[in-house]
Order: sequence, then C-alpha cells, then structure tokens
Amino acid sequence: MKYIYMFIFIPFASYSQYTAGNTYFDANNYIEYLSGNLPIIISVPHGGYLDPNSIPDRNCSGCVYVKDSYTQELGRNIADAIYQKTSCYPNMIINLLHRKKLDANRSIETAADSNLIAEQAWYNFHSFIDSSKQSIINKYGAGLFIDLHGHAHAIQRIELGYLISKSELQLSDSILNDNYYQDSSSINNLELININSLGFSDLLRGSNSFGTYVENKGYSAIPSYSTNAPLSNEDYFSGGYNTWRHGSVNSGTIDAIQIEVNADIRFNSLIRKNFADSITLVILDYINYHYFNTFSQLYCSYSTGTINNIYEINLRKELLLITDVLGKETPYRRNTPLFYFYDDGSVEKKIIIE
Repeated sequence: MKYIYMFIFIPFASYSQYTAGNTYFDANNYIEYLSGNLPIIISVPHGGYLDPNSIPDRNCSGCVYVKDSYTQELGRNIADAIYQKTSCYPNMIINLLHRKKLDANRSIETAADSNLIAEQAWYNFHSFIDSSKQSIINKYGAGLFIDLHGHAHAIQRIELGYLISKSELQLSDSILNDNYYQDSSSINNLELININSLGFSDLLRGSNSFGTYVENKGYSAIPSYSTNAPLSNEDYFSGGYNTWRHGSVNSGTIDAIQIEVNADIRFNSLIRKNFADSITLVILDYINYHYFNTFSQLYCSYSTGTINNIYEINLRKELLLITDVLGKETPYRRNTPLFYFYDDGSVEKKIIIE
C-alpha cells in the first residue's frame, strides 16, 4: 500500500540497497530494521524502551501509553528461530521508542501527537515496512506481514486479528464467506490466491487456519477450528492501523495478521523462546500450505521464476490516498463514507458498515 506523503519525508535508500541479514537504523536510532530475504515481515510497534527528553510524552485523548512488555524480545526470538530453521532472514522492524513517545500502530496524528521528531520516526518505521513489502513483491509476488503485540486480557490465549470484528466472527461460515467480509479483511489477497482454493471462513478458522496451526502446537488461539469466535463478553483485538495499512484489505498482495500474545507466554524467557520456536514453524507451514507449496524446500532460494503465475494475474491497483468527504486525508474508518484514490487514476467511494 502506498501513500503520497511518504515520498516527501523518507530519506532512506530504496529496498534494493538493503542487504539481507544486515541491521539498519534511522538517523536517530529510534527505528531498527533487519533486512530479510523471506516473504515474511514482522513489526514490533509497542516494544520499545527508549525515553528521550527530546520527545515529550504523548498527551492525547484516548491515547494508550503502556508498552507491550517483552514483545521486542519475542520478535528477536522469532527472527532467530526463523534463521535457525531456514538459514534465511525475515524482515523485522522494531520501534525502539517507548509507546508514551511514539505509538507506531496508529495514524500519525495520534501516533506522534504533533511532535516533529516522533513524526519522523513514524515515517521511518513505515518506510522500512514499505521497502520490505516491495522487495517481497518483486521476488515472491506475495507475502505475509505480522504485527506483533501483547495483550493483558483475562483469557490467556493468542488473539489473531484480520480486521474482522468480534461480532462478525460470531457469524456463520456461510455468511462470512460473502465477499463483503473478505473485502474487509487484511487477508483479502490470500482468499483470492491461496493454492488450495479455501474459502474465507476456512482461512479464518478452518483446519488449515493460522489459529488452528497455533493450537496444534499446544497454544490456545482465537479464531481457530476449536474456538471460532469470542463470546460477547470476552475481550478481543481484531487488528489495528498496521494490519489495515500493510495488509491487503484495499489492494496489494501482502496479507497481514495481528498477533496478540498473552502475558503467560511473554513474561517467562524460556516459555517465550519455546513459543518463538513453535510460531516459527506455524509461519513457515502456513506460507508453504497457502502460498508456495514447495516453499519448505527452497525458502529464500525462491524467485519469481519459481512462483505460480497466479500472483502476476492477481496483482491489483495500489491505494495512494484515503480522504473524507471534505477532501481531508484520513485513516480507514468503518461506518464512514470515504474516498479511495488509486495509482491507476481511479477513485472509489466506499462505506464499510459494521
């Protein structure tokens, strides 16, 4: 997904100038980027510790300031486990700033609270992700973006967010398989191109869904085959700004899943490492089953020549900008009429009703 303003503020080199396995930082060392050569992106927006005096604490209505403890450590554990398994690298982007300074999973107005230094860090964070996405598209045609978080809900389970709300998950499979819900999802692309032709509800909670793969490793997860949806009185995170911006809800061939990890896993270093080993196998098996059926034999040796041409057929127009009815740029919102501007010159008016 592209945004017009990113070309104004981002001073970085193009994706082709990053070397897989090398780590890069922005000018202030607030954003860290591990360049990868797998069709995997892991972002850690709320795991930072840095508390510089040069950036005032955010003070905005509705803002959340508590960091997702040990998600930075978990992200590094997962990246290490992926390398140990494949001898290849995922792309990983970490916001090193404490959440009270920058929330990298919000639109820039809320994320940086009008501070110019924090705004630049926000742009840098998303620029590294955009570079990773473009590199993956050029090499593989499609890929998976994971936004890694930690929740403090009472029920100790992994919550997987696809931009499908709790009330929507409570619907029957036959209703969920309507194009309306697929088009509202961060795995919209996957429903179109998955090599086993699974329907949308199967991708969300079927026997080969991400959640079911997690449960097969011994961890409770939702949605999954055994737990289709949260109950009305249960807390659940369905996905945030990053899942929307970097997934395929509007366009593109990078799908996104928000992974919310419970405290019982994150706060114990041994349990955390064991989970990283398990979730690594889940990610690799998921990509192998749904995207590239010989991925587990090749990993980063894949190239566009070895990928089914279905990805070339299904490459879609890229979103440039979203505005409200007054022409003001705005993040995606449900229950609101919005205008979507695409790189082919087309404009669509949409309202997603929940």
